[in-house]
Amino acid sequence: MVFIGKVVPIVCCAVWLIFMQQQAFGIDQVQLEKTARTFRKVCQPKHKISDDVADDVNRGIFAETKEFKCYISCLLEIMQVVRKGKVNYEKSLRQIDTMLPEHMKPSFRAGLEACKSVAQGVKDHCEAATILLQCFYKNNPMFIFP
Repeated sequence: MVFIGKVVPIVCCAVWLIFMQQQAFGIDQVQLEKTARTFRKVCQPKHKISDDVADDVNRGIFAETKEFKCYISCLLEIMQVVRKGKVNYEKSLRQIDTMLPEHMKPSFRAGLEACKSVAQGVKDHCEAATILLQCFYKNNPMFIFP
């Protein structure tokens, strides 16, 4: 257990450095998916989510378990879309503008705008993240998620 406690922060830092480096130059869809898979590798084992359950998100299927909802929260926190269950609107806009390929930006901006306050007042961070992600799914025709 002590080993895992030391490795996870190191992995998170390495992933974040890759993410920030890519932010400086923008990335294509393949790089975006590769980065997303790296984030997934951090949160998935922590919340014991199977590949099938994680993959279902991109088909609009959201598991109703606490583990799944906290997995969503973990990913949105790593991506800095949310902080403590609240949308980090300005940072999300900057990431859309710097990270995404041009053809994806309008859909992601529209999804963010439509959903920025959908989970306001929800106290449980995991529940709030899931409500937010479901809204993104409904309001972004180019939706992708790790």
